[in-house]
Amino acid sequence: MADEVDIGSIDITPEQFAELVRSASDDQIETGIRQAGIEVVLDRIFQGMAERFVPEKAADVSTDIQWVVTDQGNEYPYQVAVKDGTCAASRGRAESPRVTLTAGLVPFLRLISGQENGVQLFMRGALKVGGDLLFSQRVQTFFATV
Repeated sequence: MADEVDIGSIDITPEQFAELVRSASDDQIETGIRQAGIEVVLDRIFQGMAERFVPEKAADVSTDIQWVVTDQGNEYPYQVAVKDGTCAASRGRAESPRVTLTAGLVPFLRLISGQENGVQLFMRGALKVGGDLLFSQRVQTFFATV
């Protein structure tokens, strides 16, 4: 996996990143992301969320969505603000998010790469949802898929 394209490279496209995640084992993903720097990779992923935002899918939404990615006992919180047809993502915790989505590093990457479905992850306990459970099911639809 990492021999072909650096998984942590900011220069790879979302499509290339998704393919790397799809073709890699959990161990390869963890190793590649940790070597590249978890925060560097997550920053790029959340920037990509804002770039892939589909305003029409969230026309009636004005809220904060909290993501917490966990790895080796560390938490990496990111807030995604969806307001007035715009989307902005940043590191940190939202003051009062409508929903909080918490997942380990690998399940999160498999979710955002389209390899896993949020409902499946939730049912397996790999995705925890706090707050508005029904709204959480809509969140993935706000972004163009890779």
